[in-house]
Amino acid sequence: MSHIETEVINTQRLKFFTTFASLSDKQLDYIAVNAQIMTMDQGEIVIELGSNSSDKYLLLDGSVQLQADDASSSLIDAQTERAKTPIAQLRPSSYRVTCVSKCQFLVLHEDFLNTAIEQADIRAMVGITETILDDEHEDDRILYELILELQQGNFVLPSLPSIATKIRETIAYENSSAHDIAKIVMNDPAIATKIIKAANSALYQRKTKAEDCKTAVVGLGTKVTNQLVNSFVLRELFQAKNKLLNRYMAKLWEHSVEIAAISYVLAKVTPGFDAEQAMLAGLIHDIGKIAILNKAEAHPLIMDNEAHLQQMMEKMHNQVGSAILRSWNFSDDMINVAEEAENWVYDENEQPCLADIINIAHLHSYIGSEKQRSVPIIDQVPAFHKLALGKLTPKLSIKVLEESHKIISETKKLLSF
Repeated sequence: MSHIETEVINTQRLKFFTTFASLSDKQLDYIAVNAQIMTMDQGEIVIELGSNSSDKYLLLDGSVQLQADDASSSLIDAQTERAKTPIAQLRPSSYRVTCVSKCQFLVLHEDFLNTAIEQADIRAMVGITETILDDEHEDDRILYELILELQQGNFVLPSLPSIATKIRETIAYENSSAHDIAKIVMNDPAIATKIIKAANSALYQRKTKAEDCKTAVVGLGTKVTNQLVNSFVLRELFQAKNKLLNRYMAKLWEHSVEIAAISYVLAKVTPGFDAEQAMLAGLIHDIGKIAILNKAEAHPLIMDNEAHLQQMMEKMHNQVGSAILRSWNFSDDMINVAEEAENWVYDENEQPCLADIINIAHLHSYIGSEKQRSVPIIDQVPAFHKLALGKLTPKLSIKVLEESHKIISETKKLLSF
């Protein structure tokens, strides 16, 4: 039988959960004192199918079974990756959640949780002070420098290649034409070749083959050309002289291309989205990691420790990425993509946005891989139910991607050069 515990949870246990990852120690203390801990016996129902309760349950101990109305089910064990986020948090609930063993939950009311999260700031992400500057904490040193530079506006952000800037400025003029855009593109033979290749690819299914840059730009249109040029020039930023960094850059680009391709397909089946914009969003979602890698090059101790390098990127890439895109005058939607990438609980708007597309693309890319074990079940994240106006069921989602295999392959071919 369920009952409320009077104990106060240790703040170190709270840090296990993704929900609290960006909160300061003081905020965690507040949650530890005020949150409820509930114990439930084996067989007890935690959440009913269709429940609209605003309470969120974080699994501290035990195992629970999630059963959907189609009889499909899955298990979640405490202290595993899938237990890092609230159990069956969507409302109305798509699952009946039942205790498989005696379980203990941290129960948070939605308003209480949102209030605590809103108070988080960037300094809480690293929990360091100016006194922690020894070699043992080299990764913290870089993070601290990044934070100060971002706050003071001194961080050296990468520049968007000039061709992309020129095209954006040209398009801003009301009297600009496809011919004007083509003239700019032709000044960069490599980009011009890629634009012609794109115009003749299976993605755009043109009846007449484009033999030159102007014809290609006219066929694609200035908006699509602009999106494609931005996509092509981004590749230049994913390079470094250092061998370790260059290996990281290559992996990041490969990952970004994968997300861009899947995002393109998802945007095609979701009303209101521009497929090329979604593709570009997929390519820029990790742009912050590029700047962080370049920053790390000046710190040999970090360069020799891949685990620290990875940890540093995970802590800061969202903030750095959004700062970069803001400096490039990208749209708020694009900036939001960098800020919310892989934030599985992101649910700011009723209507789907680019950040939702990118996050679902990530979950699709992990299907069948080791990474799938460490992320939420795809239909448990808010973004999933927004795409395709809520009609994107797990089976339909996978079917769409299977049927779109050629499109994904063409997209990758277009961007991998």
